[in-house]
Amino acid sequence: MHGRLFPVAEDWYEWRQDDPPLAGTVRVRIGVGAGGRLVLTGLLIDGTPSADLLRAIPVGRIEAAANAQLAVVDTPLGTAPVLNIRARPVTAPVAEDVGWEMVEPALAVARTASSTAVRLRGRPDVFYREVADVYLNFAQASPRPACDLADQHGVPVSTAHRWVKEARRRGFLPPGRPGKSG
Repeated sequence: MHGRLFPVAEDWYEWRQDDPPLAGTVRVRIGVGAGGRLVLTGLLIDGTPSADLLRAIPVGRIEAAANAQLAVVDTPLGTAPVLNIRARPVTAPVAEDVGWEMVEPALAVARTASSTAVRLRGRPDVFYREVADVYLNFAQASPRPACDLADQHGVPVSTAHRWVKEARRRGFLPPGRPGKSG
């Protein structure tokens, strides 16, 4: 099952999925939960809700899609967070006076031209950005995105988990939830 969120008003998004299609229009409100992950905070169904329709709404997949598609931006202290369609980071070096890259304000990390090129040890940021993109795409449709990442790249699952952990540490992925993909 793969779906996408489409903005309709302020913090409301329409959830659309192809297989299986939903019997009604489903809108969800997305907010920042504990730990900085984006979570479902409201649900609006156009038409008559039925037990079958409610069971067919994939709440976990919607949250995974929100964390893959959206990012928290422009959030001054004491104000409500603003969500924006996640812009995929550019791979070109960033000038030193350019602001911040963040998934969650508390985890904001200053990025300079030297920090986007190559770290003192390990792989460059561009590698972990790509890991984050692939992982987020798998997390929207698979209950085991790290296993899928490992299979795609021909590495052990423990290596994929290490890559995902480093991508989170560098701020390219939102905070994780134990036992949940995305």
